Amino acid sequence: MVADGVHVLVALAVVFLAFRAERPEPYLVAALAAIFPDIDVYLLPVLVDSGYVHGPVWAHRGMTHSLLGGCVVVLGLSYFGPWRAAAAGFISHIALDFVTGGVYLLAPVTSVRYGVSGGWLLLNMLASVVSVTVILTGSRYLRTEGSLDRSPGDVADAFTDRFG
Repeated sequence: MVADGVHVLVALAVVFLAFRAERPEPYLVAALAAIFPDIDVYLLPVLVDSGYVHGPVWAHRGMTHSLLGGCVVVLGLSYFGPWRAAAAGFISHIALDFVTGGVYLLAPVTSVRYGVSGGWLLLNMLASVVSVTVILTGSRYLRTEGSLDRSPGDVADAFTDRFG
């Protein structure tokens, strides 16, 4: 299982790299979208135990990790910020869970779990290191350049200057 903090870090790094957003809303929306799928850990056991829902698609990594769940999350969060940032946060969550055991991507249409089993501890550490590096490099770039209205190559140059 990927740690919630790692989901948030990866989503923030994706939004930074993809959109170079300077306002806080895209980051907030992406972070919320990145942690929302795991609400099933807290909400669904109550619904299953009460008899309201049953079956594998209502287990962890089921409906809240599906394409349908993603549409609901992105539409809901797009009220508060850019829908692309919400989509980036949700997709980053699903991608991480996909490589650490899989998700019911097509729930409720099918109860087939898609994904691969990778080492979750190694993935957590690797994703954290890469994400923190991207975020710190980006914040340093913002402090020195004052704006993100640059090409992605400029961000890469700032990274190389700092670490290379």
